[in-house]
This record gives sequence, structure tokens and C-alpha cells, in this order.
Amino acid sequence: MRVNEYILKEIDRIYNEQKIDKPVSVRGNIRQRKILYHLESARLFMLRERERISKQFEYTTVSVAGIIHDIKTPMALIAGYAECLQDGVGDKDYLQLILDTIEKMQGIVDSVSVPKSFNAREDIDVKEFISGRPYFYAVFERYREMVEERGVNYRIGRLPGIAEWFCRNSATVGMYINKKLIDRVVQNIITNDLRYTPKGGVIRIIFSKGRQYFYIKIKDNGSGIKKADVPFIFERGFKSGSGGSKGLGLYMAQDIVRRHGGEISVQSKQGKGTKFIIKLPIVPVKK
Repeated sequence: MRVNEYILKEIDRIYNEQKIDKPVSVRGNIRQRKILYHLESARLFMLRERERISKQFEYTTVSVAGIIHDIKTPMALIAGYAECLQDGVGDKDYLQLILDTIEKMQGIVDSVSVPKSFNAREDIDVKEFISGRPYFYAVFERYREMVEERGVNYRIGRLPGIAEWFCRNSATVGMYINKKLIDRVVQNIITNDLRYTPKGGVIRIIFSKGRQYFYIKIKDNGSGIKKADVPFIFERGFKSGSGGSKGLGLYMAQDIVRRHGGEISVQSKQGKGTKFIIKLPIVPVKK
């Protein structure tokens, strides 16, 4: 095949047929080679764009599914508060509780923004420095009523003062986190534990610190996870048993923690309970 015919055929393949996986072979004289070189550059650009758009579509799909999954818990709380308000049960300010829960739902929706470009993960960069005691206590205390209403004991351990820790260089140590996203992690794990912990059981929160990481252990004495299922519990779409969820909440939790530079793991024994371990990095800050 003559070079000029080859050039026309390659242009038709790339731009009209959208077959861009096969590279363009550069051949011919200087002018012809220059045309084919630019054509190959255009093909590579189209390939990168296709991959980027594909990743953006997948991220958007998971984000929307994650929102739908995460608002189920506050929706259930609102329904419960409204029922108590209607029946005149208890002496709590149920209207304020409903408003607070709606605000939390709005935070969940706002935590997954649709970016202007295809850089899908810009939201994780919106972090702030936190003081450990007030923040983490408030996050976990928020779920006490929900847990205890199910007849499950809820115990929060002593919180170390993260902002008071010190490194070897005597810099104050703290944490930078996206509060809305970390709250989604806590919600997903607490609701998951509550689903498999029977009435009279215990959900316990334990905190500890290391030189580089802050550890949160969320432990229950519920039904536990099958040994064969443990390695797959954070996979998207994984379903444990006939009554298990599709695992989207834990998948999103792992994604959020990893995007904070941390890790999340699970230890479980069927019939004995489950322990989730969240590890978040400590950030040294100069005085």
C-alpha cells in the first residue's frame, strides 16, 4: 500500500471509525512521516481522554450510589423522630432533631460535588486542622441514640488529645481531615455493626495513637463475618450472605480513608464479633 493511501486509511480509522487502540506506524518521506507522527499524537490524546472520561463516569456512578446508600440512615432517623412527635412520646425536642438530621443529610450530598473538570477527586483536598477530643467525641456521640434505641450498648473510650501530641522535632502534632467525608465513614461502619449486633450486644469505640498514625477501633460482639468473606468485605458490589448488603458503604469508607492517606481493615470471627480498624495519619505542624 502506498504511503498516501495508508495515511488516508489511518485517518479514517481513527476519526471516523473511532478505532484508536492500534498505534499508527510512521513511514514514508519527511512530509509523510510528519503527518503520521501528528496523527499518532492525536490518537494517544484521544486514548487518554477516553480513559479519563471512563474513570469520571465510574466515579460519578459510585458517588451517586454512595449518597443514596448513606442517606438511608438519616431518613430512618427522621421517620422515627416524626413518629415520636406525632404520638407525643418522650420529652425530646424532636423538631430540632429532625432539623439537625436534615442538615447532616445535606452535608452528605454536598460532600460529593460534581467537578467542573474531569479531575474527579478535588473534594478530598478540602481539609481542615482538627483538635482530636472535641471532634471525634462529637462524631461518635452523634450515633449513641440510634444505637441505644436498638437495645445495643454503646461505649466510647477515652480520647487522646491529638493536638497535644509531640514529634521528635517538637512540632505540634494534629490532623488534617475532611470532616464530612470522615463522618460518612463513621456512619457506614456504625450502621454496619448495628445491623449484625443483637439486642443486648455491645458496640465499643477504642482510640489509640502511634508516632505517625491515629487509630480508631470500632468493635462489636455480633454475628461476625464468615472467614471466606473477610478478604472481600471492602469490594464494591460484594454481598455477604442472603441478608447482607451490597458492600457499597464499606467500599466508599475504604476509598475515603485511603484518600486521607490512611487505611481501614477488618478482623472478624463468625459468632464472636467484628472489629474495624481505621488508621489516619498524624500531620506535624510547626509552631
